[in-house]
Amino acid sequence: MKQAALSLIGVLGLGAAHSQAAPYAAGGGNATFEYRVTFVNVKGTMEGVTSTVNLDTDDLAATTGLVTVPLSELKTGNSLRDSHAKGTGALNTAQFRDATFKLEKLTGGKLTEGQTLATTASGQLTVKGISKPVSVPVKATLNAGKVNVSTQFKFNPLEYGVRYPGGADVITVNVGFVLTAR
Repeated sequence: MKQAALSLIGVLGLGAAHSQAAPYAAGGGNATFEYRVTFVNVKGTMEGVTSTVNLDTDDLAATTGLVTVPLSELKTGNSLRDSHAKGTGALNTAQFRDATFKLEKLTGGKLTEGQTLATTASGQLTVKGISKPVSVPVKATLNAGKVNVSTQFKFNPLEYGVRYPGGADVITVNVGFVLTAR
């Protein structure tokens, strides 16, 4: 439920040849998660994922950014379970409303119109105030000047202080958003 967020910042080289980073932003993205609690596979969503990126198409490794996943918007289809997940023992969204991913390094090639680039985003994932380095796979597609970004990755929520009774030590997270020039 966290994450991810997020994961990523798929920030890719947009086909134009210029050597300065340009600002891009995304709003209205989404994150989904799958988490096993006791014998139940729990799926959920978080709407309102945002991202800000300084994208350098000539030097993807210099690209930086931030992805924010609003954990306070977590929904699983069961309001009691949602309340427990947002509670102090698990996510504590009253104090830690968001999970963030701070992009520090992006690897890969150049993004060209209509083609999908698979790359790796490395940076700091922060959940419940605890930051840890992560590397996540990212897919990005340039389409009409916009960059569609998606990722799927797993992590151990216990390493971030997230304790949910009967909860597994792995969560699968998907994050997606569309970057546009600012």
